[in-house]
Amino acid sequence: MLSISMKTKIKKSRIELLIEFIKLQLAGNIPFWGTYGGFALLDQVFKLPHFYALAIPTILANALFFVVDDKWVFANARGKRKSPYEVVKFMIFMSFSALLLFVITYSLEQYFGITPYLGQFISGFFATAWTFIGLRFWVFAPPHHHRIFINYAKSAHPKARRRRSIKTTA
Repeated sequence: MLSISMKTKIKKSRIELLIEFIKLQLAGNIPFWGTYGGFALLDQVFKLPHFYALAIPTILANALFFVVDDKWVFANARGKRKSPYEVVKFMIFMSFSALLLFVITYSLEQYFGITPYLGQFISGFFATAWTFIGLRFWVFAPPHHHRIFINYAKSAHPKARRRRSIKTTA
């Protein structure tokens, strides 16, 4: 049976996840509307081909999205410690996500005749869930301490066992 303090912690963590999800939905407007507005500008004003008009604002908007996620959305999720790999993980995750959204949007136009203006809404709908899960639990996840595993792995290594046995028999 769970104690009252455990129930309180579980409830608090669920509320914190919900707040992060809501913040991400607000911040998610940056890549969506940044790409949407940038596409409109590059398509209508500069008359770039749809491929470039969609790719350029996607990259720029996602760069800004990282800063907002790091400084506001997931700032409390990992405490004061920051992983130097967050930028790399973010770039990997968002590159995959942006590529997937780009492919969906571009494919909707090429195969179904759906304009990228509408296609971005369709592809953005699919991104809502996987973006939160990927960013919260992989990119901006709290740091895990693997010291116990590392110490176990070192002691389980054959050379380490051999050194121990030599020291104990000598």
